Amino acid sequence: MNVETSVPLAPLTTFRIGGLARVYIPIHTEEEAESAVALARDRGLPLFVLGAGSNILIPDSGFDGVVLHMQMREMTIEDRGEHAELIAGAGALWEDVVDAACVHGLHGIENLAGIPGTLGGAAVQNIGAYGAEFAPVFAYADVLDSTTGAKRRITKEEALFAYRTSTFKQHSELVITRIALTLKKNASLHTQYADLAQVVESGVALATPADVAKVVRAIRARKFPAGKDEGTAGSFFKNPIITQALAASLVEQFPGLPTFPLENGMVKIPLAWILDHVLSLKGYAKGPVRLYEKQPLVLVAQAGARSADVDALANDICARVYEATQITIEREVETISAR
Repeated sequence: MNVETSVPLAPLTTFRIGGLARVYIPIHTEEEAESAVALARDRGLPLFVLGAGSNILIPDSGFDGVVLHMQMREMTIEDRGEHAELIAGAGALWEDVVDAACVHGLHGIENLAGIPGTLGGAAVQNIGAYGAEFAPVFAYADVLDSTTGAKRRITKEEALFAYRTSTFKQHSELVITRIALTLKKNASLHTQYADLAQVVESGVALATPADVAKVVRAIRARKFPAGKDEGTAGSFFKNPIITQALAASLVEQFPGLPTFPLENGMVKIPLAWILDHVLSLKGYAKGPVRLYEKQPLVLVAQAGARSADVDALANDICARVYEATQITIEREVETISAR
């Protein structure tokens, strides 16, 4: 196990922001994960698990504890008759997982192509896009309890997936080491989402999971910045879930507001629509941080920006949204405590 100290974290995140890790340990095997967890526990230091750094904001002061950087990327696909089980280390890059499924013609995660991060991060966040979510394909996760060092397996029922959250997000002491996904060999492709439906209507054939993944990546590329001199963590805020009464009031106040009724009687609305059509905030900047011109849910940080700059803009946006709609919006990006 390689243990390093005072390691810069900014280069390990897509925001390119953050201070030093007091202790940094790259994790390549389950045994290394066990040793690293024991080290943190023995020293009484807080623990943070880092994947691809794509959905986090690390403070300028860094992290005064042990950072486990998950590099476990082994992957296998096992035939289960009508479906297949893809099993991979938590550090496997999500794009590699999607590609592996597509190569084998397996259905279930093609609409989630193009999302940066790792397999472990996908589970923590219950990623979703273009009409699909991670939760339906999840079979189980093997974890270490960092408070005791005990191993256990988390089932789908125990994972408690909900919109952009899970038991893994609520219980950070659970360190995911391995995840299994259940993928179908034959299934209908989901192309009803507006952006995909437009592609189909234009005459582009979407016949395989690989076809859908390719188109989804192209759509995402148009909505997210690709500049090497800027950092971003993707969609910074969650889409609000509100009551039917508030949704009806907002539709009356802002005609054209899209609404998406949920099974629990609540209503999800697209925050990007509010930021654009109600507040006209596309491209809005505060210091070295701005809302992306093509997708206002995305915060973009110029080189040299600090986490304090991101917080300043994010808090400003929250206040503006609440003043206009009475909605308290929540961050999708995880903000790490310095300790």
